[in-house]
Amino acid sequence: MTEAIPKGSLIYVRYRDHVLFRNIREQVKDAAERETVGWLTRENSEIMCIQHDRTVENPHYSSGTASGLVLLKNCVLEIRASPVQNFSRGSLNCQNDKPTNAEYALQTMERKTQPK
Repeated sequence: MTEAIPKGSLIYVRYRDHVLFRNIREQVKDAAERETVGWLTRENSEIMCIQHDRTVENPHYSSGTASGLVLLKNCVLEIRASPVQNFSRGSLNCQNDKPTNAEYALQTMERKTQPK
């Protein structure tokens, strides 16, 4: 299924997931449809492993662990490589990125109450 997508690529996956239910009046009739974005780290003929949270390697702090999903391939409905991919520093890159010397500021929220 993902032969054309290299290991380490950032991917989008839409898949069918199990549903946990208890003490409900109406019977559950179908699996839940979910989606995720992450890095394809491992796969074989039955499963694929997708990390969706990981530590960026940095000499100022130790590398941490990662979080992700192990999906059964027969539950995958759609998979595609993201146009955003990794580059040499190990973090995300997009062709339309702003220059690295750009400054960003979050807009302040409007006051909900007026000063007295």
